[in-house]
Amino acid sequence: MSRPAGRPSRRDVLLGLAAAGALPRRGKARTEAVPPTGSMLEQGPPALRDPTLLVAGPADAAPGRWATLLAPRLGQAMQVGSALAVSATGGRDGVTGANAFEALTTPDGSTAMLVPGAAAIAWLAGDPRVHFDPARWVPALASLSSGVLVARGGGGGSLAGRTVRTAASTATGPELPALLGLSMLGARPAPVFGLSEPQDAAAALREGRVDAVFLAGHDVPARLRELRAAGFTPMFSLGGIGDDAEARDAVVAGVPAFTELYRMQAGHAPTGPLFGAWRATAAAATIDTALVLPSLAPAALVARWRSACQSALSDLGLVSAAMTAQVDPVPAPQCVQALARINADETTQLALRRWIAGQTGWL
Repeated sequence: MSRPAGRPSRRDVLLGLAAAGALPRRGKARTEAVPPTGSMLEQGPPALRDPTLLVAGPADAAPGRWATLLAPRLGQAMQVGSALAVSATGGRDGVTGANAFEALTTPDGSTAMLVPGAAAIAWLAGDPRVHFDPARWVPALASLSSGVLVARGGGGGSLAGRTVRTAASTATGPELPALLGLSMLGARPAPVFGLSEPQDAAAALREGRVDAVFLAGHDVPARLRELRAAGFTPMFSLGGIGDDAEARDAVVAGVPAFTELYRMQAGHAPTGPLFGAWRATAAAATIDTALVLPSLAPAALVARWRSACQSALSDLGLVSAAMTAQVDPVPAPQCVQALARINADETTQLALRRWIAGQTGWL
């Protein structure tokens, strides 16, 4: 069928997203994530026009690196004859790209987004730039990582009343669970903003400009080993991936989980809305990258994307790249569970936003 004269194709629109900024939010419509089923896949591949990966962030950030790995493999798995088209837009926190995805993507299942967990943290924290709701996204793949707070002088002894200068990007950035965790442990977190690049944060720690850095995303175990060799000590991790809040992260063996350290210092497990906020932001911080579809995407195409992601994860080249980066890519249903953990009710989100607003000089 020919396209009406003057009407741009879906690919033309999506490849122009790099010029798009934060756009008005559309009305909400929730949908349940639909897992692939045998009956769906037996029906044969549904129509998929110009399948595209929208990258929320620059090409050299984690979503961009995953796009390079996934585009040819998904194209092969979906039998579209070539690598999927890729369009990158916005900054490293993914907010601008996620805004564009929310405002410009037609929910016909032809476009998926690769987005960092930092975008969900900005949403939880009430960042005014956010015009999207991650609870509406339908996940097909997630790359999971560890999160560790490393400090000068180690994590021994009580933190009550201790000021901890911590490298951070912004008040609503990916370091938020580390800052909130310090506060819940009785410390006074003093973020040093503008240190969004891992190498800049590590340099600030070595030079004495900050007391702690939060490691997340790619290469966390390797970066942790380097800082340990330089005399710095992990204070706590975000814990293992799962519903057990007190489980340690096996990838960074020997590092106590935040909840374990809290129990040791307070004599009881953490509870309440702020702890709920910590759990949600911690879950988001462990999402290195997620591949998601828009709300109301057709179930058959959700199944097709998920099946393609499952096939891509069996590729030895992609497995090797994930091992090198020390991240754990998981398909559905694990990725669905991972993204579900970032959701928080209104009471929890309000508690988090009030806590941020109460920090002098943060906003």
